[in-house]
Parts: sequence; C-alpha cells; structure tokens
Amino acid sequence: MTDPELRDALVEETAEQDVPGFLKKRDLCRGLLLSGCGVYHVAYYTTGVLDFALDLFAHPSAPPPGDEADPSQRREVYRRVGAQLVYRVSELHRRLGELHTGALIRTVVQTRSGLVFCNSVVGNEHVVGFAAVPGADAEPVADPSRVGVVDRAASQLATDLRRLLRQRSQNPGGWNADTDGEPAPDPAPGEDFPTHVTGSSTPDGALTAALRPAGLHYLSHHRMGEHAAVDILEHPDLEPFFNRGITVADRRDRYQRLAGDLSLLALQVGRDLRRAVAGDVTRLVLDVEMGAIYYYRLSSDDYLFGVTLDQDLVARADEEMATVARRLAVPA
Repeated sequence: MTDPELRDALVEETAEQDVPGFLKKRDLCRGLLLSGCGVYHVAYYTTGVLDFALDLFAHPSAPPPGDEADPSQRREVYRRVGAQLVYRVSELHRRLGELHTGALIRTVVQTRSGLVFCNSVVGNEHVVGFAAVPGADAEPVADPSRVGVVDRAASQLATDLRRLLRQRSQNPGGWNADTDGEPAPDPAPGEDFPTHVTGSSTPDGALTAALRPAGLHYLSHHRMGEHAAVDILEHPDLEPFFNRGITVADRRDRYQRLAGDLSLLALQVGRDLRRAVAGDVTRLVLDVEMGAIYYYRLSSDDYLFGVTLDQDLVARADEEMATVARRLAVPA
C-alpha cells in the first residue's frame, strides 16, 4: 500500500510538448517514487531533452534544499543536472565502444550523500533518478549493499520501460539472470588461474585473490601516479568473450588506458552533479551489455578499477570490488 504522505508530496511536471506516449512511462516512474525505495526525483529524457519529471521534494525522505530553497528553482536544477548526466553518459557510450562489450545500459554514481542512476531505455531515451544515502559518511569506501534496494528498483524500472516498447530486458545489474536464484559457483580450492600482471608497482595480494572466472576478471590499483594491474583474461572460461575483432591483448591495453582516465572522469561527473548531490564520487558503475566497469575511490589520488565480462555477475562483482576496496583503504 502506498504511503499517503508520499502521494501527497508527489509533484509531476511535463515538458511543453506532452504526447500520449508519456502516459504509461510516467505511470511507471511514479510507481518507483511511491514504492518508498528512497528515490526522490525521477526524470525521463529523449536525446537529452526533458520529457517529464516527478519528485518528492516535499517529503521528509528527500534531502533538505541547498541554495535553491524555492521548489521551482530546485526542480530546474535537477532537470538541468539530469540532462548533463545524460550527455555525459552518451559520451561514455561512444568511448566504451572500443571495448566491444556492447552498449552502456546502466550508469550508477554514488557519493557520500547520494546515489544517481542514468539507465538506458532504448536508443536515445534515458531515465535518471536521485536517491539519498543515509549514514554513508562514516564508511571508508562506498558500500553497494547500502543502496542495493534503489539500484535494483531502478534497473527494474528500465526493464519495465523497455517492455512498453516490446523490448526484452538487457539484464541491467545482472539481477535478472536465469540462475534459479543460485549464485555462480566459486572455484575449487587450489584452482590455479593464468594471472597476468602489469604496472609500475607490485600488486597487493588482495587483487589477485579477488579474481575468478565467476566474478572479477581485471583489477588495477592506482595510487600517487603508479598502478598495479592483474587479470585472468586468458582463462579458458573467458575465451567466448574474445574474437578476431578484439583480442585479449587489445582489451587489456584498452582497460589500462580507461583505468588511467577514470579518476578524471569521476571528477568531471562529480562536478556535473554538484548542484544537486554533494560530495566526491566514491563509486561509479558503467554497466554495459557484456559485464561492467567499476571505479571505487579509496582516498585522494587513490582508487580501484575493476571489470567483469559476465553480465549475469555484475552485482556480485560489484560486491567483490567493495570488499577489495575496503581492504586497500585500511591504513597500513
């Protein structure tokens, strides 16, 4: 049953050119807000132009207003910030094309105070949402389990929106995997992986220990201009993910270049969002059709980069990233 306070606080705005096709999409977005999952603002964009937006700014669950205390000004800020994120995601989609892992279908940005998602529906249509992250200030690194309810609900929203257009789920987050609720099996004790090591510094043992075919496939730790990288891209179980168009060496080199740029990218995204969400980006997930790319901020000029190629394991690999990040963030 919907909380009456949520329904009373709900405000909906539609772009000047309203069309019948917005109605069912707006109903689904309204349902997300009224579910009480923690999302307080949702907007839908086509080619970066706002179609409609809904918010719960008047509800206690929404963060207090900042400089834009006037509700209309606050809504305008969120609409503009959302449009900027869609633009940034579109740029990233083109950048990630060189990896040959499919379209960017889900982008998650987590800070000390909030979570923002930008999920692809079809083509140039995106849904953007904002949620609060209570109590995250005391955590050394981002915790994906703290926002798991929001993340899953946002992914399901994207899937439901696609179904309106007779499109199948792209399995954002890997939560719709056909595994009958059973997680992928862990490797047998003592199983030996063909681990490849690169970089200008010695990798922490936590990096190599976290790699497995049913989880993370590439990890690199970047600190003070140096990095250490490990991967199991040559493991036999991962052979189907490569072809004549993209070899192991190709993808390894491209991951290394992307990893080196990701701290700057996270900084840019944080600046884009700053008027709506305070704090540096602590976790960034770039979920593509074949797996995901992860960024975890450990401290200033210290971050962890990771990759899985298996779409069914995106959420599991995210949790494993957090585990490694917590270990690396502990002071020596």
